[in-house]
Amino acid sequence: MTRHDFARLLARARAAIVATDTADRDLCDELVQAERLVENHAVPWAAEIHAAFIDHREGGSLYGAFTREALIAEVAEFCRAWWPEIRDKRDPQALSDEQAVEIYFEGHDNEYLWSERISIDGPAIGSPSELRVGRHLVISTSHIRPATGDLLDQWAPMIPETRPLGVAEASYGWFVLTDPLYGTEREMIPGELWAAITFARTQGCRWLLLDRDADIVADLETFDW
Repeated sequence: MTRHDFARLLARARAAIVATDTADRDLCDELVQAERLVENHAVPWAAEIHAAFIDHREGGSLYGAFTREALIAEVAEFCRAWWPEIRDKRDPQALSDEQAVEIYFEGHDNEYLWSERISIDGPAIGSPSELRVGRHLVISTSHIRPATGDLLDQWAPMIPETRPLGVAEASYGWFVLTDPLYGTEREMIPGELWAAITFARTQGCRWLLLDRDADIVADLETFDW
């Protein structure tokens, strides 16, 4: 599952919650934040890493894995490859990974193993070096009524606090924000536009671009212009 797949899953969950009669507004807002976090950060949370370093005569070898078992398996491969170094008559292939590692480093006078679990923090939110990259869905303006298009033309130049919906004019259509709406604001949105917004949100998109020349979606109603 990619980051985009996960963001889309969050969006679908949010759309399902919004569609219920008892939608939890706080939960929906938290899901919005989670979607943005996943979309805008390569690693949106801290990662626990198991690391090991082998000091040997050729220099050193560094290993890393998400679990201790995977890490020990990698170190055990090194130990089995160099097993003759310790002159132990046991067959290293017959030993477990843990046993092979323990016996090898106990029996070797000049090689040492260091291992530790470390935490790598994800990039800080709001970091100046972070580029905010989002996703938008492009569909035909025929999925809304001409009268709804007139509403979008009226709302686009208004200041954000006075319009019910985030909207901006495009060359041949409109950009529409897909964030959840409640109460009076939700009631002001025409049904076919809300259906398109919900569809875009289930695709993991925070913006919907209604474009005159875009494709028609089979699952949405269409209207003559």
